[in-house]
Amino acid sequence: MPSVKNPASHFVSGYQVDGRYELLYPYAQGGMATVWVARVTGKHGFEKLVAVKTILAHLANEPGFRAMFLDEASIAARIRHPNVADIVDLGEENGVLYMVIEWVSGDSWSKLYAGAQNRGGFPQNLLLRIAADVCAGLHAAHELRDDNGQLRGVVHRDISPQNVLISTAGVTKIIDFGIAKAVDRASEMTKTGMLKGKAQYAAPEQARSKQVDRRADIWAVGTILYHYLSGRLPYEGANELMTLQRLASGKPPPPLPVSVPPSIAAAVMTALAHAADRRFQTALEMQRALESVMPTPTTAADVSVFLNECLAERLESKRRDLAEAIAEADQRRPRAEPRGRLSTYPELAPVPGVAQGIETVTGRAELPLTTAPSELLITSHELSTRMSPGLRELRATHWLIMAAGAVLPIVVWSLVVYVAMFGPLGHGAR
Repeated sequence: MPSVKNPASHFVSGYQVDGRYELLYPYAQGGMATVWVARVTGKHGFEKLVAVKTILAHLANEPGFRAMFLDEASIAARIRHPNVADIVDLGEENGVLYMVIEWVSGDSWSKLYAGAQNRGGFPQNLLLRIAADVCAGLHAAHELRDDNGQLRGVVHRDISPQNVLISTAGVTKIIDFGIAKAVDRASEMTKTGMLKGKAQYAAPEQARSKQVDRRADIWAVGTILYHYLSGRLPYEGANELMTLQRLASGKPPPPLPVSVPPSIAAAVMTALAHAADRRFQTALEMQRALESVMPTPTTAADVSVFLNECLAERLESKRRDLAEAIAEADQRRPRAEPRGRLSTYPELAPVPGVAQGIETVTGRAELPLTTAPSELLITSHELSTRMSPGLRELRATHWLIMAAGAVLPIVVWSLVVYVAMFGPLGHGAR
């Protein structure tokens, strides 16, 4: 393992994290970590893509950020749901924490929304399908329990379009539990007036740094729907401070456009109720409400078609980048040892005196694997002529010993019979 002054400087393309995860290229970087596309390989040609999230170099030694990173892994790894990205592994190398996350081939909800604007907008049924799936994943997180069956009180606190990924198969995945709240959370990094999450999607109680529960995440999903159905955020100012002031005013946001059916508008406005007890009380309740007002039944397959159409060029560019990175990684790999001549391995040196082309391993003669099949069909005479003089002499001696071994028993038996018949014991018998 390399010794480096900067604890994160060794994370470069081609580096093997913990000897298992080969970094291909950096995919994204946030305020706390860098996400790499990586692959893990195994026997018989097994390969699998993963995402490796590494804490940023300047934060590697900050106890607070280390604790947040570890908390994220601890919380997310326990959530098992199709709409939450799996945490595969957690480790530390040279003082740098990393976690391994399932690789989601696709793009974020924010990128899909941007791509949809060039194709006439985002169909309402698809928006509701994605939002309902987000609610399903959130409900699994909110219902997470400890080993004693007690709720852990998980709240994501940073639900935004950037933290929702949609795979090319149309499956929605929640990511980034970096500032998630839990009752038994080791690190809160609480500071007066410090907002945890993005101001645009923060619930009123979250913006005031008050106690939050699962209903803050429900507000965030409602905000995203309002934004994508109307083209504007429900509370948006020229800067973050003005946004927070409008949010804290207690006034409801402007009505949604008339193009939004009243049933959908009612569901969104319920999620955006300032009083938390007037919102949906669980993400499951909101999921069911969204599915009940969906204009047409919609599945992940429908989302997949839309995603691949809207982001065709972007997805193709990603595929090319990934293919090039894999090709470069393959070139960096050391060439495999040739499977031909056994003499290429130092520990299997040929036995002295054996003719070139025939080498012995554990007492068995073998021909090199590079020998052509026709060369294997040789007569005993040809084999004899190809042998070295020393080996031919050894072969002649071998035959003499075999002949002597065959004749000797006959001679000994003849002597025994002769003595028995004509010797003293023989005359005595007569």
